[in-house]
Order: sequence, then C-alpha cells, then structure tokens
Amino acid sequence: MARRIKKPAIKPEQRLDWLRRYEDGESPPKIAENDQVDVRTVRKHIELAKQEKEVKEARSMVLRTALEHHYQDLCDYAKKLGGQPSEEVSVFTPYSEHIRIALHQHLPRSPIWGYLNQKDGLQQRITQLTEEAGKKIEEGVRSDSRLSTKLTDSEPGPIYGVIDALKFQVEQWVRGYRGLNIEDNLVTEPSEEGFVNLRYGAFQLGKVEKSRVGPVREVIREVLQGWESRIKQFHEYQQLEKSFLELRRVEKNLSDEIAVITLRRVVPGRCRYCPL
Repeated sequence: MARRIKKPAIKPEQRLDWLRRYEDGESPPKIAENDQVDVRTVRKHIELAKQEKEVKEARSMVLRTALEHHYQDLCDYAKKLGGQPSEEVSVFTPYSEHIRIALHQHLPRSPIWGYLNQKDGLQQRITQLTEEAGKKIEEGVRSDSRLSTKLTDSEPGPIYGVIDALKFQVEQWVRGYRGLNIEDNLVTEPSEEGFVNLRYGAFQLGKVEKSRVGPVREVIREVLQGWESRIKQFHEYQQLEKSFLELRRVEKNLSDEIAVITLRRVVPGRCRYCPL
C-alpha cells in the first residue's frame, strides 16, 4: 500500500489571496485549477477567510467606536473645564475625576493646567476680597449717623437695604457693569395708608411717611452717593477690579487652549483608559 503523502497546510495568507481572487470574480474551480489544489479545499478556506475578515472588521469597528467615544469624553470634559456647555450633559458625571486624570495623562504639558490653577486662585481671592469689602460696607453704613438721626421711629431704618444695594453695586462694577443709577432706580411705591415704600432697584429701603418722602429720599440719596463714591476708593475694591481683569485674561487664554483640544476632536497622547 502506497504511503499517503500529507498535503501542506493552507496558510492564512493563501486563503486571503483566494478570497481576494474570489471577490475579484475568479471562481473556486478556476482557483483550484490554477493553484493545483482540491476545489473543496478552496471553498473551505474561502469561507474561513470570510469569517476571519468579518471578525477583524467587527473588532475594528468596535475599537473605532470606543476610541471615538473616548475622545468625545475628553473633549466634553475640556469644554466643561472652560465653562462651555458640552454636547452632552452639562454637569460633571460620576467619572469626572477619572476623565480629568485621563486628559492630564494625554496632555501633561498643556497650559490649561496652569490656567486652571490660576483661575481657582483668582476666584478664591475674589471671594475673599468681596467678603472683606462687604464687611467694610456693613460696618460703615451701620455707623452712618444720617440713617439714625434723620428718620422717625415710625420709619424703619433702611440700613439693611442700603447695605445690600451697595454690596450689589460692588459686584456689578468690578465686573464692568453699570449697576444701579440713583436718578433712575431710587423710587417710591404705594404702601399702607400714610406711608410709601422707598426702593433702590430691587432693594427695599423701608416705609416712609408720605409727608416726609422728600427729606428722607434726600437723606438716602446723600448716603448712597457718598458711599458709592467712597467704596471705589477702598483698597479691597481696587484689588477686586484688578483680580477680575486678571481673571478675564486667564479665562481667555484657557478658552483658546480648550478650543484647540475640542476642535481637533482627536486628543494626542495616551492614558490608562485608552481603548487601544
């Protein structure tokens, strides 16, 4: 009995070549004839090559989708760091800290980290200076004798309203807004019989006897004008103005850097959460 010769195994490159030729229009019998192999072997390995190709394409698609989502997570988080709404939810997710770590690993030398530190420091300083200016206003207005000596017992003092209005003015001015205007925003409104309400913008300054509206309004006007002028000389106010100017500069720089990240849509570098 003649010894059976074992045919060499079909290599992956061979069956890929057969698949390519088959897809180009060459029939399995023709491939078998040209390559001198059994047509059943050709058909078997063409089918195997199809399956391998489908698996590879499916894996590639899954990987591409995962990578796209990964980049989108990074870009969305970068937008939030810059104070811009993302295309997704505008609040930070439970994985925000993980995404921050990922973004830092991708871009460890990016200027955004320095700008974020500067922004945090400036915001803390602004909060502190605002509190200090508010305390100074409160102490000064409370000790202003005009508000205690020129009003009657039936006219509750407008101290709290004046304090709140002046604090509001500081917050508006240091941000570059106009704030309230005494000529337009110091108004009276009807109240209970014999009284009117005095209001400065949204801030209530208390009830005033109708017969005394003129004098009381003039006292309030003097107090507001005096303190609005004095506040702008406060050291705290001047430092607030400088801090807001610096904050706007830092935010502009941060926004420019984040625009580069988000508009590229592909974040260079790698992190522990990369799908690859």
